[in-house]
Formats: sequence, C-alpha cells, structure tokens
Amino acid sequence: MNRQSFHGHKQYLYRQKRSSKMNNPYSPRAFGPIQILLLALSAVVPVHARDYIAGFEAGLDGWTASKGTSLFNWTRHSGSTHSGHTGPASAQEGNYYLYLEASRNTPAKTAYLELPGFAGKPLNISFHYHMYGAHMGALVLEGFDGSGWVEIWRISGQQHIDHYTPWTEKQIDLAGKTIRKIRFQGITGNYQLPSQYRGDMAVDHIILTTDAPEEPDSARWNQSGYDIYRLDSNVGIGTENPGADLTILGNLSKPLTGRVTVPANSTDVTGVGTKFTQELAIGDSLAIGEEVFIVRKIEGNTELFIDEPHTEGALNATAYSDSDLLRVRTGAGEDALVINRSGNVGVGTADPAVKLDVAGGIKVGNETTCDAR
Repeated sequence: MNRQSFHGHKQYLYRQKRSSKMNNPYSPRAFGPIQILLLALSAVVPVHARDYIAGFEAGLDGWTASKGTSLFNWTRHSGSTHSGHTGPASAQEGNYYLYLEASRNTPAKTAYLELPGFAGKPLNISFHYHMYGAHMGALVLEGFDGSGWVEIWRISGQQHIDHYTPWTEKQIDLAGKTIRKIRFQGITGNYQLPSQYRGDMAVDHIILTTDAPEEPDSARWNQSGYDIYRLDSNVGIGTENPGADLTILGNLSKPLTGRVTVPANSTDVTGVGTKFTQELAIGDSLAIGEEVFIVRKIEGNTELFIDEPHTEGALNATAYSDSDLLRVRTGAGEDALVINRSGNVGVGTADPAVKLDVAGGIKVGNETTCDAR
C-alpha cells in the first residue's frame, strides 16, 4: 500500500489586516497625546498581515504531529480526555482541540506539533493552552532559525485547578526573530510510577501572523455574476498537489465512536464502545495513530482486520475515517450523484452499496439495458 502519514492536510486560513491611515490636514500642533500614539503605531504595524489559523475542527490545519520519545502523538479530541483529574473539559473554541496523553507515557516523553512552512516573516503568535493535572510536564514553543531549534517560550507544571478552568491565552511577539519553522514541544512529567498519570496538556486556536501580503486577485478565484471560477490551475480539495482539473483527497478527519487498540505488527483491531458495522465498510480507509490502512474484514462492532500490520501498535486510541468524497444534490435536496468514502459511486441513491449503484434506468448507446424507475 502506498502509505501516507496522517498529519492532516494543509488548510491554511488567512485573513487580511489593514491598519487605518490617518489623513491629517492639520499641523503637528493640532495632535493630542492619543493622536500621536495612533500615528506612531501606524508607522510600525504593517499594512498587510496574513494569519495562519488552526482551530483543529476538521484536521490539523497545516500543522504536523510527530513523536519524539513519546508513545503517543498530539491527538485531535473533543470533550474531556480519557484520564480522570487531568485535561480540559472541552475545547477552547469549537468542538476539537489537541492534547498529549500522559498515561503510560512517562517519564519526560516528548512529542512535537510543527508548522513547517508559511509565507513571510513571523510577527507574532497567539494560542490557548490548558495544563490541569498534578503530574504535569512542560509545554515549549521553539523556532527553527536555519541551523537549529531555539526555545522561545516555556511553561511547566500544573497551571489550571480543574477541568473547567478557562483556557489561558498566550501572545508572543516574534518580530525581528529569524524563524523559518515553528513548533510546540510537549514534555510529559518526569514521573516513574504508573499512578502518576495526571498530566494531559492541551492546545487550541493557534494563530501565527506573518508580514506576507495577501495573494493578488489574479492568483485566486474570480467571480462573474453568480459564477465563481479560476483559469490558471488545477483545484485540489484535501491535497496540495492536484493532478487533475479537480482532485479530491479524503482527509481522514471523521473520528469513529469509541477507542481502538491494535498490537504492534498485528492486523487485528479491537474496540471499546465502537460501532464498526455501522460506521465502516470493507475497503474504507482507516487512520490509527500515524498510519493509514484499508479495512479488509469486519467481525462485529468491536473487532476488524486491516490490510497490513500496524508497525508501532496503538492503545486506547481514536481512529479516523473519511466522510463522503463527493455529494451533488438537486435544487430540491435530492442526492443526484454520490462518491462515498469507499469509492462507490451512486447515481440517484445516497448510499451506494457497490462500485456503481444506479437507482433508475441505464442506457448504453441506443440500447436501454435497464429501465428501472
């Protein structure tokens, strides 16, 4: 299988900031202290700034998760974490956030969350973090200056008193620093005992602002009346490298119900609270940890088999599948064309059960081979 790492797909969102310009027909003596301050600020704030926003609602939004010495990766999650007396009760914004599991993941294990590329020079970064748990480790922000990673900011130990304590927002000025890449390093607590597991740290709603200008209109979409189009390139959904006029790549962002476990070098996946028969079909793509597989056999709601052995194994993990790849509906809301996550094509049916599932007549040349209504 042509394996791919499950790091999500780049879905960089940016918005344009414009500083207000002051047209002053009066002499400098007419300025009061407030006007002078605003004028000074307008001289240092760039006219254009691009924001790279990650809310993790549909994936990693361009960030990549990788394990250093950690047994687990930064994990996209909603609601409370799976350990008591640690972690947030919910996301800071929306439904999803990222957290680093501390259970069975000590002492001092590291995992990274990196934004590998961005346009322009970084100006500042803001983010929210939650660090509730008696055995909390450290959260570190680092920048790559071209020769090595340099620490920018660090916080250690428990920072929140319970699950429901509001998230803490942190804003850091990056102007003037040489930063080509930026990453968070999560370090679990330096504890030895299995009972010292209360250290699930979390991050959410990250915004990196750079001095890059907005792309010109000629490089983006155009509009004519109610029509939206572009003439200069292929269009990719879920992929940076579209090889056709329209290329769609499933982003494996739909979490399955329950938690799954698969031993290292095994194809046998078991679940707790899972609904395999309802949420999956043979042939579906399935992401477990950092690896992607094809579902080959479903034994029931709590056991299935994948096409290749999991190289590292996963314990009590969230598995992810695709949503439908394409859905075209009529003005009345009826499904006219569907390509589901298994690649089955449905014409006139919302749930194609085979590679081509047609609800209605089929005509080949001048011959009607089926005239079902």
